[in-house]
Amino acid sequence: MFPLDIPFVADGNYPYFLADHTESLASVHFSLHDPSVADARQCMDRIDRETIISGLKKLDGVARFLLMNARLHAPDKYFNASGLATTAHRLETLLDSVDLNGIIFADPYFIQAFSDTYPDIAARLEAVPSVNANLDSADKAFAMLDMIDGTAFKTPTRLVLDRSLNRDIQRLAKTSARLRKACPNMKLHLLANEGCLFQCPYKPAHDAHRAMVNEGLCPEHTFAMNRDFGCVRRLLDNPGSMLTSPFIRPEDMERYEPHVDGIKLCGRTKGAAFLKRILAAYLKGEYTGNLLDLMDAMGDLSDRVTIPNHCLPNDFADHVTTCAKDCRKCNWCAALMETTATRNDPDLIRL
Repeated sequence: MFPLDIPFVADGNYPYFLADHTESLASVHFSLHDPSVADARQCMDRIDRETIISGLKKLDGVARFLLMNARLHAPDKYFNASGLATTAHRLETLLDSVDLNGIIFADPYFIQAFSDTYPDIAARLEAVPSVNANLDSADKAFAMLDMIDGTAFKTPTRLVLDRSLNRDIQRLAKTSARLRKACPNMKLHLLANEGCLFQCPYKPAHDAHRAMVNEGLCPEHTFAMNRDFGCVRRLLDNPGSMLTSPFIRPEDMERYEPHVDGIKLCGRTKGAAFLKRILAAYLKGEYTGNLLDLMDAMGDLSDRVTIPNHCLPNDFADHVTTCAKDCRKCNWCAALMETTATRNDPDLIRL
């Protein structure tokens, strides 16, 4: 069974639920919901730091990684001594209270600035590239590791490879083999349930807009942008793209065992009930119900579209991991949606 990396949220009894499954967890990742350690998601309600720390302390033996994965920061933050000092204080508190293993980052400028200013704190932490670093080849991974080596941060003990490799077994095998040869002690993970478009053309701009909103540089329009001009519109206009999304079903995890060491799950902004559901499904290795109920991004459409996960063909993974990815000519996923999925919203276009 794959070790799992899963979001931690200080929500009700969720920390106790995770504590009952520590033997299956490779690590947890979490946000402080704090602009001094900005992450890539919408700023949620501020949660008391002590509540987060108390919950993390229940996870004995589980590695802990703080999300600092904002795509970019307001430019003055790289030079702001007071702001960097606040970040340093947050990290030092976590190091001393919960034995923080590392940070997950997406902005190399910021970790270099922090490392230059607080090398002693950086030296106690792994710098783990965000999945949004798009490490889809060994070459990209080596370039990222070279950058980290130029800071005081520790070399990461794990890499989350780009989600596009979920759907290209040959490229995954080649990338994994090169990385394992060069870095034999490094664990390789894949993100299973993001549920965004394959090779999403909107993601770089989306991540940048989200970061600018969280930095107070522009107003919030990202949902409307995705609905009117981006991924949500594409998913509804072309329902087959829901199946071309590079998710890994619980039933298909074993296909990846020769190439990676763990599975990363996401969806921390969707709450504890969602996180319990996905953890249970991936621990069991199967799910009977709407596939979209396991997805982070596409999960927002689960009240409109039902894709019975248990009704997808047994060769689903075989097909989508070896096809040519020329969806305009193939239409295999679109045809499968026609015969398998149902619409729940009368205003939704025909599936």
